[in-house]
Amino acid sequence: MNKKYRWFTVVVMFAILSNVLLGCSSSSQVADPTPAKQETRKVVDQLGKAVTIPKDPKRVVCLQHHTLDIILELQAGDKLVGAVNKWQSLVSPTLGDIYPRLKELPTPGDLETVNIEALTKLNPDLVLVTHYMPKNVIEQIEKMEIPVVAISLYKADYEQASKLNPKLKDPDNAYTEGFKEGVALIGSIMGKEQKAGELVEYALKNRELVKERLKDIPADNRVSCYMANPDLYTYGTGKYTGVIIERAGGRNVAEGINGYKQVTIEQIMDWNPQVIFVQDRYEKVAEEIKTNAAWQEINAVKNAKIYIAPEYAKPWGHPCPESMALGELWLAKRLYPEKFADIDLQTTVNDFYTRFYGVPYKGKH
Repeated sequence: MNKKYRWFTVVVMFAILSNVLLGCSSSSQVADPTPAKQETRKVVDQLGKAVTIPKDPKRVVCLQHHTLDIILELQAGDKLVGAVNKWQSLVSPTLGDIYPRLKELPTPGDLETVNIEALTKLNPDLVLVTHYMPKNVIEQIEKMEIPVVAISLYKADYEQASKLNPKLKDPDNAYTEGFKEGVALIGSIMGKEQKAGELVEYALKNRELVKERLKDIPADNRVSCYMANPDLYTYGTGKYTGVIIERAGGRNVAEGINGYKQVTIEQIMDWNPQVIFVQDRYEKVAEEIKTNAAWQEINAVKNAKIYIAPEYAKPWGHPCPESMALGELWLAKRLYPEKFADIDLQTTVNDFYTRFYGVPYKGKH
């Protein structure tokens, strides 16, 4: 009887001890619900500001359309949890066909404003913004302990780097160096350093081809060009549009103005450009020019040299990789077709799109 009792006591004590140990284990798991803190590193954005960001960010909000385009070219769209509002008109609705998930992403802000409540709900690891995002808006985001990285795609001191219409002493160099720096920065943040290097190399190689073929054209023999936008707005010095025209062997007739400004029909008549370019997103402007009596005495109109730039050319105020890789080549081929007769642009464009976006080009033009 005593022996049985002792055996029973051992079993009971073992059961109690097991429950206690299990309870301690369970308690220790509940007591420490805090997730492991992310490793961080510092980057310097294109306003020259040092920013501490997660070493490997998984949740990125992009409020800058050029940067959004580059992220998709680097095939890093899976890290996006939010995008700039109205990206369809800022870049192109076809971005949604290239990366369908983009159509479903929340849009918590635009180029100069942000909805802080909507942004914080996305729990981003960092936010990418324009270089001219107002300082107080950037500070609002930072107060929520969210890192902010500004992208400009041109190189300048803070005073000019923070402006939409900068005054640049050497726009060509500023955009070339800023493009290389910007793409490398975005690639580093998104964990796509190698792809970013390939993208820059591809663009610079095509630029060199254009440069080599146009090197013998005298400055005074360049084709005079005008970039037409809605409501008589155009791009002057300090914007990439002037660089793309010059690189393509043209001369921007609006080089005497700075930035993106409205001009008059009288000014355009006085400039009398030989060629008029219109961005594909403003196609209606080309029709207005062709039918409006005020434009009919301008050489470009009289000689039917009004060209709609295809989507991939992007002769905008700021460069995209395809602007430099494809746009400068397209403009040069339009201005000097005999010098680029051997270049099959469709093949070149498809190669770029397949290599970087992961799909062939399906644009309208």
